[in-house]
Amino acid sequence: MLFSSPAFCVFFFAYLCLHLLVPARHRIYLIIAGSTVFYAWWRVEYTWLPYLLMAIAYGGVRWMEGAPTPAARKERAAIAIVVLFVPLLVFKYTDFVYRDVLGPLFGWRGTLLNLPLPLGVSFVTFTLTAYIVDIYRKRYRFDEPATTVLGYVLFFPHLIAGPILRPRELMPQLDRPRSTPLSRFAVPLALFTIGLVKKLVFADQIADAVDTIYRQGGATSGPAALLAIYGFSVQIYCDFSGYTDMAIGLALLLGFRFPQNFDSPYTAISIQDFWRRWHMTLSRWLRDYVYIPLGGNRKGEPRTYLNLMATMLIGGLWHGAAWSFVIWGGLHGSWLAIGRWRRERGHMVDATSGWGLWRQRIGTFALVSFAWIFFRAGSESGLSTAWQVIKRLFDNWGAASPLLEGRAGLGIALAILVGIGTQYLPARIPQSIMAWFSRRQVVVQVVVLALALMVSRTMGPQGVAPFIYFRF
Repeated sequence: MLFSSPAFCVFFFAYLCLHLLVPARHRIYLIIAGSTVFYAWWRVEYTWLPYLLMAIAYGGVRWMEGAPTPAARKERAAIAIVVLFVPLLVFKYTDFVYRDVLGPLFGWRGTLLNLPLPLGVSFVTFTLTAYIVDIYRKRYRFDEPATTVLGYVLFFPHLIAGPILRPRELMPQLDRPRSTPLSRFAVPLALFTIGLVKKLVFADQIADAVDTIYRQGGATSGPAALLAIYGFSVQIYCDFSGYTDMAIGLALLLGFRFPQNFDSPYTAISIQDFWRRWHMTLSRWLRDYVYIPLGGNRKGEPRTYLNLMATMLIGGLWHGAAWSFVIWGGLHGSWLAIGRWRRERGHMVDATSGWGLWRQRIGTFALVSFAWIFFRAGSESGLSTAWQVIKRLFDNWGAASPLLEGRAGLGIALAILVGIGTQYLPARIPQSIMAWFSRRQVVVQVVVLALALMVSRTMGPQGVAPFIYFRF
């Protein structure tokens, strides 16, 4: 059930009405029931999976807390995490290992299981890993009731594609639920509408051209390949940050606050800065639960570079079971290591203004966009398409491309420029607009939101495209 679909609008309206009627102390049961319906809408036969993962984590924490010694407690925590990852490994990586890792060695072809990837299994697994580890580190209490932990996992605004929430970021709110007064619905609805506009007007419009070019291996011209590369950079940002805006808005309508997940990532001045701004909850997860446990920067320079690379390779594989995602993660790991090496030796100083600042921003955006080539190739077309698109950058610059001609080409170019340019707006501008909007009369708010929805539906393509991160 997509946030941008009519079916979800009907579902959420019914859910919101019940949310306003059900007493606060019973809302956790509404969250569990409603989120189960939301998840089952995709495949009812997979509804058991988030419940199983929650049972593994919840039972593992109780088992861990009953350990007689600190060593036994650590061992039980490790076992609980390993068992928690088993479903993810089976569903997501079995065929990759069989076909792409062992296949070339033993001549195996095809797939072994060929199972549909359960919706949101990666996000649920990472969320529950944070639950186990934070309790092991005594950063959160272990005596939450099972219903609270289940609500923490299932809560539908973040169930499918995040943000990846820590226990302290949601569970206290589930224990002490609050409602959003009807008079304060304007800002959450505006956030949801902004996300919908990002998705339908920008991401989905650009997607048509990007998909065409990738299907044709670069569409036979250098300019078309360049359009695909930078177009996908904007597409994935508008698609994923649009989803996040919608998730944050939906949660806020129900009285819950989610952490920020994007902070103008294409204004970053380095790859390190990019990962402070892009998918911020995943970045912090990788830092706290992978990079630091591996040793972080505490075990010498060579080990630090190795830890950076290992962390990003794991991040790449988390996104998808294909060599293209491994390369994507490896590129980011290499650039993070090189950036750290240069800083340690004083060869890299972050500029604060002028051409030096813009040079760093442009260079970072170019590196990020280049890596997106492998991400976009994904597991659908493999590495061959990525190499073809890269090859097209160096030839056929004089060839004509229908995608770049006429109003369609101008519209795509404009969407790319606006998608990047709006990230450079000072933070006070959208804050001032939102504050002004929240003070308007209800009639004015309704008219503005209705117009925005009408524009997004009119300008968006026919049909509702799934969010990119739903496949992870």
